[in-house]
Amino acid sequence: MDNSTVGGQNQTKAVSSPGLRAEAAVYFYAFNVALLMVVGKGYLAGVPTGTSWSGWVATLLAFTANFAMWAIVPLVPVLLTLLARRLWITLTTAVVLFTLLNLFVYADSIIYRLWRFHFNGMVLNLLTTPGAGDSVTAGSSTVLTTVMIIASILAAEVGLAVCACRLPGKWKFLPGIRTGKAITFSCLAFVALIVADKAVYDVGDLRSDTEIVRLRNLLPLYQTVTMKRFATRVLGLKIAPAPTLQLRGISGSLDYPKSPIRFRSSGPRPNILIVAIEGARFDMLTPTVMPFLSQWGATNLVCEENYSAGNTTRYGIFGLIYGLYGTYWQRAVAEHHGPVLVSALKELGYQFRILSCTDLNFPEFRQTAFLDVPGAITDSWTCPRVDRDRLMTDEFIKFVDEKRDPFFAFLFYDASHQPYHYPPAHAVFDVGNVTEDLNYIQLASNLSGMAHIKNRYKNSLHYTDAQIGRAIRALEERGLMDNTLIFICGDHGEEFGELGLFGHDSAFHRYQTQTLMVAHIPNEPPQQIQRMTSHIDIPPTILTYMGVENPLSDFTEGLPLTSKQVQPYTLIASWSDAAIVDRDAIITFGLEAYKADLTILNHDNVPLPNQRQALAARQAELLDALGSMRRFAK
Repeated sequence: MDNSTVGGQNQTKAVSSPGLRAEAAVYFYAFNVALLMVVGKGYLAGVPTGTSWSGWVATLLAFTANFAMWAIVPLVPVLLTLLARRLWITLTTAVVLFTLLNLFVYADSIIYRLWRFHFNGMVLNLLTTPGAGDSVTAGSSTVLTTVMIIASILAAEVGLAVCACRLPGKWKFLPGIRTGKAITFSCLAFVALIVADKAVYDVGDLRSDTEIVRLRNLLPLYQTVTMKRFATRVLGLKIAPAPTLQLRGISGSLDYPKSPIRFRSSGPRPNILIVAIEGARFDMLTPTVMPFLSQWGATNLVCEENYSAGNTTRYGIFGLIYGLYGTYWQRAVAEHHGPVLVSALKELGYQFRILSCTDLNFPEFRQTAFLDVPGAITDSWTCPRVDRDRLMTDEFIKFVDEKRDPFFAFLFYDASHQPYHYPPAHAVFDVGNVTEDLNYIQLASNLSGMAHIKNRYKNSLHYTDAQIGRAIRALEERGLMDNTLIFICGDHGEEFGELGLFGHDSAFHRYQTQTLMVAHIPNEPPQQIQRMTSHIDIPPTILTYMGVENPLSDFTEGLPLTSKQVQPYTLIASWSDAAIVDRDAIITFGLEAYKADLTILNHDNVPLPNQRQALAARQAELLDALGSMRRFAK
């Protein structure tokens, strides 16, 4: 046997030795901690402007430590493969698991940069619920960029594995870590990093330092260790509690309505039309963007400060049909509990027509809002998406011609959903080179192209406005306006970088939650309603007009639009958060036990400097909101 053969066998044995395989696994770990920090750099976009240098130091320490802990998860099964005594098994496992981890972190960081939340129940719904594709579409450029990112991460992992195969001969410039001293030093360095991070967080938590405490929401699955109870009980320190909103006692099933709905026998039985427009925010009601609705509003009621019940469709429409705050949504879904408005009208013999340009399985309105009238629903279309708004309007006009009085109709226009659809005739605003193929990954890195994307949105609203005009004129031409209640609003708002975000479902400020609202109530003079109104005001407006005998507290937290009473605040819900919005501030709080903190922001979405003082000034408001969130729960 020649020397070259002996050398090759020795190298094969060396590469396959447990020590070298363990060394390769540890290098994989170190490399991937660095790679995770690169692919997850998008999280740092959530650090507010004006953060102090100490805040940045704490953030970067937590950023590093968090990914050091994340990388332990795939490292454990990789180390277990050492028992197989095959280097290729160890390296293959490392490539697969670390690639999957990096892809998850990258995807989550994109979600966070665009919408300021992490992978959650909403994202899971988008991936698993039938009909979700109607609400969220990824363009081909997004898919292409995603493929390139996957290929890049996989190439880096495979390249590292190839190098590991030639470890003894090619990696001599790297320090060996098989010695007891090297292993001990590496473990101590890891422990020191984690301990330093948790110690800094704990000190910040004791001081209620918002720059530190916000880390638990900034970083995915960031693990915190606090010692407030120990510091108070054992060390005798006096620690002011952080602002929180105690949500004890609001669980349970729906107690709604409190009593069966009763009407005066002589009360009117008007036709009712509710029109919801995807993302139609408050400042789009202008002659250039929505010419028909602007002109029509001048002879009817316009709510100048109307808020949705949520910053996303499910909560906005829930409030619009139920007259309840969106915090009751989960109970309604779990119990398949329909709205009072629909059940009361059904008992009165109303005819129903529910038309939607998007699948009502997502959100789950077939199981909630329109549970009692499944035969009245049309939400499936075989035409191109851009044609749905027009064909849905055709269906409504056909219904008006064939209907019998009285009727309830609900129309949900969806052209103004991303990526904002419209036919060429409505291209009234310049969109540059922006097409329907929006690249969300590029948007997460750069919001500078928002002007042209926003113009696509305006064009889509211009198109929807024309369809609403056709629907209203059909009622006018048939002489139905004197006996028809009409409410037209956005389901929520839509942001285009005004306060640093895109779309909706990521904040509670005006661009994502304040919508247009135009109403027609027979015999009501034209007026601009200046007080704060909400989607939850629509059911009490309808039922009060019809002569309901129950007190409002039996079935709603809202007020009729015609009421002179002023609501000091409104409550807006999202998946795991909610906000109390008044004229001066936005008070955000978590709806889950793991998100018990509370933050008070101004209307530019910036935290107020003295949180405790701002909280103290709103104690009555917070207590009233808690009562509202409990009122309809058993």
